[in-house]
Amino acid sequence: MQLQLGQPPAPLLDGATDWNTVVESALNDWNAPISRSKLTVVRNSTATVTNGNRINNVVFRPDVFGTAFDSRTLAVTAGFINRATARFTEQDIVFNANLTWNSYRGALRGNTRDLRRVALHELGHVLGLDHPDEAVPPQTVAAIMNSTVSNIETLMDDDITGVKSLYGTATTGGGTSGGLPVIAAQPQSRTVQVGDSYAFSVTVTGNGPFTYTWTFRPNGSVFSEAFLLATGPSYTIGSVQPVDAGTYTAVVRGPGGTVSSNAARLTVTAGSTSTDTTLANISTRGLVGSGNGVLIAGIVIAGKTPKPVLIRAVGPALAEFGVGGALLDPGLRIVDSSGRTVVENDDWDSGGAATAIEAAATRLGAFQFLRGSRDSAILTTLPPGSYTAVVSGVGDITGIALVEAYDADLDAATARAHKLVNIATRGQVFSGDSVLIAGLVVTGPGPHTYLIRGIGPTLARPPFNLSGVLPDPFLEIYRGETLLRENDDWDSPSNGQSALRDAATKVGAFSLVETRDPTLRTGLDAAMLITLAPGSYTAKLSGFEGSIGVGLIEIYEVP
Repeated sequence: MQLQLGQPPAPLLDGATDWNTVVESALNDWNAPISRSKLTVVRNSTATVTNGNRINNVVFRPDVFGTAFDSRTLAVTAGFINRATARFTEQDIVFNANLTWNSYRGALRGNTRDLRRVALHELGHVLGLDHPDEAVPPQTVAAIMNSTVSNIETLMDDDITGVKSLYGTATTGGGTSGGLPVIAAQPQSRTVQVGDSYAFSVTVTGNGPFTYTWTFRPNGSVFSEAFLLATGPSYTIGSVQPVDAGTYTAVVRGPGGTVSSNAARLTVTAGSTSTDTTLANISTRGLVGSGNGVLIAGIVIAGKTPKPVLIRAVGPALAEFGVGGALLDPGLRIVDSSGRTVVENDDWDSGGAATAIEAAATRLGAFQFLRGSRDSAILTTLPPGSYTAVVSGVGDITGIALVEAYDADLDAATARAHKLVNIATRGQVFSGDSVLIAGLVVTGPGPHTYLIRGIGPTLARPPFNLSGVLPDPFLEIYRGETLLRENDDWDSPSNGQSALRDAATKVGAFSLVETRDPTLRTGLDAAMLITLAPGSYTAKLSGFEGSIGVGLIEIYEVP
């Protein structure tokens, strides 16, 4: 625990002259009844104070990392758990700096808040204990861990029983019987080029069942972090990127104890890329709701001259591909950055443009619409700038739709001069087929790098202030049925955040929130940089562990 509370202006009621000493005293009370683990401290720490940095800060703050304290809250433990192992990766304690504090023994003294008993309570949360009086069903016990502060100032029997159940008497190897797991085959080091795959695995013998966690230490770092995506004996990175370079280690737990594998080093070599490679087609599939629940796709055209584009809203045609619940009658509007509707269409073969749309679809490799279908399409020329394609259900009907944007230039040289560089689509993320799925077609002489983001929590903050956002986006990139990469939170791995920030600045993308919000129970947005060879790819945005809400999926060409 990084003790960073400083000193009070005068000695406290119990004679202490340092807030950190008060907290360390409470910490020692918890250490006394446990044997398998111990809390330790760094006194007067100068560690960076932020949420989500895998450092256990103990601080006074006027807010909880950007979220206001409510009128009844004295302190908050803001923690993060490795969801694969149910183990804590960070536990910060934030004391409410808006209140007047002291330290004393005995009964409560009116509005004089006792830091020591509150610290004792919060350190119980750090160790994994919750409020017994808020259990289901509630428990009526005397405990420092009850949800409201009281005259209790020491650990009670219920507190001690609880912590002993988590950290009681140690056994050889941390287990109970059956002997330690034996690693029969270690993960292997490899050197691979950007875009190639890398699989790490471990083979274990002994009496199971076994659980597996993996850690990753980036090149140049002295710290390892949990590799949250790997939860079994093996994991494959389908498209290795520079951020993956480092060492990978497995931790195997069984009834007889815990063992760690050798560290396998992944060395990543750069490959060639091409500035002449372009996005020939970008698309997103999602659920079109009623009212304001439309599918909204943002499209950016770069360069200095107008670009011909084919933009389609596909509904009935999706049924031919086995998609259930398709939108039966999509309407399509193209809106410029001033909010003006540039062009709109209801049924694609109305208005006399059907033959030209069919010819463009054939030339661009798009599947054809049937004459008389109620799909929508617009073949037009747009000046450079930002546009929004709005897909709604005619008559306020709902269903799954696909919005597509094709570069309709007649030759590649013209296409490179004014590129289709970005699509960003906002819509409802549910489960099953009702997630956001973006497709991109990369064309050109060689690979190119793209920034792909799945956004939820940032949309709840200014200037967006959206309600009902996706609390924990999960982003996956596929080529065909092959998973290339996946990301839950954009701070993992931590060594990739700087490059993601730089790329967002280059392409003009808005900044993402940096920390999780323990009050709103939101995680972080998902993001990745990936270098893709020419071909067709799919980006899928879903909610981690089935979470739902409004999400935004973005694809940017990185210059």
